Amino acid sequence: MERLKDCIVVVAGGTGSVGEGVVRALVRDGATVVVPYRNDEKRLRLEEYVRDVADNSGGRLVCMAADVGNLESMMGFRAELVDRFGRVDLGVACLGGWYYGYSLHNMPVEHWDQVINDNLKTHFICVRTLVSLMHERHQGVYVMINGGAAELIAPETGAVSIAAAAQLMTARVLKQEARGTDIRIHSLMVYNPVKTRDRRTEVVDDWLSAEEVGDYITSLYVGSAPNTDKTIHRLYTSSNLRQ
Repeated sequence: MERLKDCIVVVAGGTGSVGEGVVRALVRDGATVVVPYRNDEKRLRLEEYVRDVADNSGGRLVCMAADVGNLESMMGFRAELVDRFGRVDLGVACLGGWYYGYSLHNMPVEHWDQVINDNLKTHFICVRTLVSLMHERHQGVYVMINGGAAELIAPETGAVSIAAAAQLMTARVLKQEARGTDIRIHSLMVYNPVKTRDRRTEVVDDWLSAEEVGDYITSLYVGSAPNTDKTIHRLYTSSNLRQ
């Protein structure tokens, strides 16, 4: 299947547990998927993971060294991306990390800074890198992978909920700023843990897999997903996707 033939995709966070499944699905659908990476071991692991689908589709994986948490590094990535491919058609931000341990009133400030850096600053840098390129051409699709924490609160994880809610607002702001263009902005809110290669215990069969999240992104890009014009897409289970 080559639903994404000739599509240039960037997946920020593509070497992560969820990101690698997203990358695999997009390569399988025929895209050229560009992934910024810092860690050679994770890069090699990703390349091995997608090798079979790349061999059997028109898709391919291109890894380019860059730090998604550093604006200067990502501006260098942006320049190389333009030089090699000329554009980005689909950008995916699969970024952030979990946090547990303190209520806000006694949370160490260095922990707060880390949550903000991991869950907001990286998104801002990717917007500067990818959405700015889309505005030059007035077209493209940008997808942020978010979580149910944006609307759900659990004890001692409040900082993550705050950051996730800010990610949700980021998507809404980006949509407002894209008015008058053919740029589409989407935020995928995945309410349950995602099945990945690394999560082998405490897995519920009907949880979404990382590849299913990637499949949904493809359907958003090609316009076959329900309510493609919506910004916020709430994803619950595999059964829910098939309805």
